[in-house]
Amino acid sequence: MSNPFARAERELDKRDRALREEHPDTVALRHQAHYLSEAGDLAGALEISEQLLAERVRALGPDHPQVLTTRHNLANLRGRAGDAAGAAEAFEQLALDMERVHGADFVYTVQSRHAAVRWREEADGGSQSTE
Repeated sequence: MSNPFARAERELDKRDRALREEHPDTVALRHQAHYLSEAGDLAGALEISEQLLAERVRALGPDHPQVLTTRHNLANLRGRAGDAAGAAEAFEQLALDMERVHGADFVYTVQSRHAAVRWREEADGGSQSTE
């Protein structure tokens, strides 16, 4: 019977090694998505952000904090690009995953739920400002 701690440590070492090996690529993708977004090319930023997400999931696994952050940014970008329903759906799923990983009261779980409501209201045409 193998030691579960040793197995977990080997898995973490493998993920850390993968992140180090891909770090320049993921940084380049993140910067490119940011610059495209700032320049107003939201479609281009979405495309690059989806590539970034795929790379991070592959390297780190679906529940890694950087992956969850990338999903948050991608969902927000989707809404800014005019796909409010897609943003709402992405935030709804992210909120469920955040709760599963971090708990219901975790600050980013709560933020994801609020973002889901905001984008759902916009998608349904009844956005009400609470600011």
